[in-house]
Amino acid sequence: EHLICDGFQKGYTTWNLHGEPFSSVRHGNFDGDEVIEESNEDDDISGLLRDLAAGLDDRGDFDDDSSVLEPSAELLAIQKLVAENSKELYPNCKKYTQLRFLVRLLHLKLLGGWTDRSFNLLLDLLNDALPEGSTLPRNFHEAKKLVKSIGIGYQSIHACENDCMLYWKNDAKLDSCPKCKVSQWKSIRKSLDGKHTYKVPRKVLRYFPIKKCLQRLFLSSNTASLTRWHDEDRKKDGLLRHPADSPLWKDFDEKHKEFAKDSRNIRLAFATDGFNPFRTMNVSYSVWPGICIPYNFPPSMCMKQSNFILSLLIPGKYGPGSDMDVYYQPLVYDLLDMFENGVRTYDASKGEYFQLRAIVLWTITDFPGLGYASGFVTAGEAACPDCHSYTCSIQLGNGSKTCYMGHRRFLHENHPFRFDADKFGDTEFRPAPIPLSGEEILDCTKGLNTIFGKDPFRKKLASKRRKEGDAVVVIKRRSIWFILPYWKDLMLRHNFDFMHIGKNMSESFVNTFLGTVSKSKDNLNSRLDIQALGIRTDLHPVEV
Repeated sequence: EHLICDGFQKGYTTWNLHGEPFSSVRHGNFDGDEVIEESNEDDDISGLLRDLAAGLDDRGDFDDDSSVLEPSAELLAIQKLVAENSKELYPNCKKYTQLRFLVRLLHLKLLGGWTDRSFNLLLDLLNDALPEGSTLPRNFHEAKKLVKSIGIGYQSIHACENDCMLYWKNDAKLDSCPKCKVSQWKSIRKSLDGKHTYKVPRKVLRYFPIKKCLQRLFLSSNTASLTRWHDEDRKKDGLLRHPADSPLWKDFDEKHKEFAKDSRNIRLAFATDGFNPFRTMNVSYSVWPGICIPYNFPPSMCMKQSNFILSLLIPGKYGPGSDMDVYYQPLVYDLLDMFENGVRTYDASKGEYFQLRAIVLWTITDFPGLGYASGFVTAGEAACPDCHSYTCSIQLGNGSKTCYMGHRRFLHENHPFRFDADKFGDTEFRPAPIPLSGEEILDCTKGLNTIFGKDPFRKKLASKRRKEGDAVVVIKRRSIWFILPYWKDLMLRHNFDFMHIGKNMSESFVNTFLGTVSKSKDNLNSRLDIQALGIRTDLHPVEV
């Protein structure tokens, strides 16, 4: 805290020309041309509702300039909001309408992390303090109902408890899973009068429609104009400041010129990881959120939480593991339609309709999640997706772990480590392996018959050891992402979440340096394995 308040030291010269911020309070690299989100006190609720109503016009005829909109449930809800926006907060209040004040309150609740109970207490106090005739809702539930039409909502899609399938599209009316024969329902009961039947599903996938989420980006004129930032306002001096500066982005534009023609088309990253929401209660549970991140915006906005779009919420006591593709289906098929056909969208910044299209540039996962997303093997003797069948690995006799070797292949051909047989046991002249291309992956998975689902009794299949002479298995299944026609052409399809790797590596280094018992990597078994490999004689154990 003292560094933030007082700075590094008195009289310190700020090296602003080297990218250092002027103030010690503002930390991190800052580009003056980047757009920083600022709160606008004079928010135009009426303008927002007009744009929202225009954006809900789903007519397909681009030449129809008629202002008459066909009534729909969403448009009727917007009309109700317009009526609420004309109500005064209390009699003779000129500054706030009911809707504007409520939106500001809900925004403060979000920024401050208020609980529902604290929000209810605040509403009670405001209703008591404001003059008679105030139109504030009585509690958070009523406030949510009032602004619900601005939200997007989600689709509840029932899933097999053993991750075999989704009860979706043609399978929506099935009562049990055709593969494992487990019922879709956890409980079925009738009302007291026998007229109604209440069914509780075993597992429910929440899907937030990606089309509506992306359309909403264009309902604010400010946000809509920023979707073109990567093309119109980005510095193009050859430096890597933004994903748009990467070779992958440029290669995609070259291969798909029709998509690149309109800079408003959205480029996404898809990130996912599992976590336990009941960790403090010592309960075993795994929730996997799927988050889409639009990359059209400036770097100052790209990785902000407000820019993250929750698209999937996969619940369950156990993680889906290799059956993750089952839950990706609604998102991937919507993205396929958005790439091939697009969706008619209203651009508030230009006051016009256009056909919005979207792509996923890559996924972001940790290393186990990479196996779930890509279908590659991420454990055992061929656990490196880039090295695939050329992965160098050995089974350690004392540590009983798989050790991956051959890292010197990635060094420059004249690097001295390549010729250092004393420290590494031998010389290394092999070139670095070339990762499989999209076409090669499709060819490798051509005859694979993937059957999703787990054993209903949760019995783990016995692992089979590879027999001598058998081919090394590097891909278990063809990933569902290959349904997207451009996926095979991407230069890079999967990225690692550096936070996980950095955390795990840092913990290992610190525990090894400090000699932490049971957590240090430098133990007797490690030294015995080094001796068995015949390397680093100075580290061999010495009998005392």
